[in-house]
Amino acid sequence: MSKLSVASFNELDQAEAVKKRLEQAGIHAEIYDESTLQRFWFLSEPLAGKKLRVDEKDFERAKEALNALDASEGTLHDAVRCPECHSPRVDYPSATRKFIGPTLVEIFCTTAHVCDKQFYCHDCHYTWSKEAKLEHETDLLGWPVKKEIKASQA
Repeated sequence: MSKLSVASFNELDQAEAVKKRLEQAGIHAEIYDESTLQRFWFLSEPLAGKKLRVDEKDFERAKEALNALDASEGTLHDAVRCPECHSPRVDYPSATRKFIGPTLVEIFCTTAHVCDKQFYCHDCHYTWSKEAKLEHETDLLGWPVKKEIKASQA
């Protein structure tokens, strides 16, 4: 039976804690560590490399259980999450692991600095880079707007 990822973590102990909570809820889960694969194939630091996976038949029940546990206990506090939909079903880098062709293209592009490695959300398909880009308020010419100090604060 195929396995589906329900959450991604940077650290093994974080994934193990959530796995225990799922198993207490009666859902068999396993941890798949793809950090070695990330280091070798993607030439990157392993991020979101510890995957908490469940059987395909238990997927919806596991998602509901995790959402309930997160709402009541903050169980997914340490999970890597999508900034758009807050899903913990995230991959890094965004290259597919199913086909060698697209993976080799991404390796070449990121090594040549043509494109950046990005996280990928399985739920909303959003991609984002590791380094958060801060958006600064700009004026008409694109210069950063300085915050004025009020006379009462000075």
